[in-house]
Amino acid sequence: MSVAPPSRSQPEVRVTLGRGAYRWPFRVFLAALTAGLLVALSTRTGGAAWAPGEARRVVTIYGGGGALIALAAAGWAFVIFRSRLVVTIGEKGLVLRRAKNQVVVPADAVHAVGIVWPVADPVWTVWIDTEAAPDAGAVAKVDGDAITLHRDRSLPSGWLASVRTAATETLGAAWRVLDDTGEEVEEPRPDALPKTDRLVVDGAGRYRDQGGGAVVAVACGRLATRGPGPARFRRTPDRGRRTIVLRDPHAGRLLAFKKSSRLAGGGRMRVFDADGRHIGTISRLREPAFHAAGGTLLGTTRRHGDRHVVTGVDGRESASLRTKGGDDGRMWLERSRSAPDLLRTLTLALPMVVRLARRSS
Repeated sequence: MSVAPPSRSQPEVRVTLGRGAYRWPFRVFLAALTAGLLVALSTRTGGAAWAPGEARRVVTIYGGGGALIALAAAGWAFVIFRSRLVVTIGEKGLVLRRAKNQVVVPADAVHAVGIVWPVADPVWTVWIDTEAAPDAGAVAKVDGDAITLHRDRSLPSGWLASVRTAATETLGAAWRVLDDTGEEVEEPRPDALPKTDRLVVDGAGRYRDQGGGAVVAVACGRLATRGPGPARFRRTPDRGRRTIVLRDPHAGRLLAFKKSSRLAGGGRMRVFDADGRHIGTISRLREPAFHAAGGTLLGTTRRHGDRHVVTGVDGRESASLRTKGGDDGRMWLERSRSAPDLLRTLTLALPMVVRLARRSS
């Protein structure tokens, strides 16, 4: 499944489930077939270990059982496919279709289109005048004037940008983002994270401007890193068990950090920009060193009490992370404006690196 982008001849976007929605049926299907095949092959090995009658009985029971489970998994995937919600955004409004049910929401009845946190797996939501589409509950979950369509993890890559463009330009609706308390999140400045010198990073991986308190980024990844106290980064569907993605409050991808399989003493973390380009590497998770993509050393880290100090190759302090605080796992990251831009960017990983090192201790 993929996102059908708008065009001059067909100014609409059609969005439905991506391949990720069929991940578990596919895994069960392969596992059942593999198990049945392995059992069947085992009856043909070992010489006279298997009598013909016993071999047939084992193949019938286990091979047939595996085939039945695989068939059930295929049926599971087919049910998901037939019952999936298909959303079409066009100039005249929204068309919501599930199986034989279809609901049309006129454009002038759509108040806003957007997402609801968590940032790592946002929920695609539209806000409408429910009187204009009283049957919307037949195809999607309706809560007041909000209709929940899909979660990010079930949709194909690139859906967010396509939907936002279609909603604002084709449909003419407002774009809305709500946090986990129901408060509206303003559009972040493109340079909010790069330009902020003093950041507070809490146990949930949220980077806040120390001055104003606004969230400028959220760390999302399957690494549930443990900080002081019970707080930890949230488990999320971002690809890769050792990947942490830094996203802005509107779920846009900012940076990605991919950790090697080695433990803290000699591990490393590669850093990629929003377009997936490798921009740098962090070697050693204890007293980390920061390198450019080509291997050039940019800075090193030393611990002084409750501070981790990053020193550039010019000998000046480029950044520091203060870790002593309350039980909420907060850390205070300060970056020098005189530090090279790339080093400033790489030091954003310092809170995650410190937590990973603690976890491996």
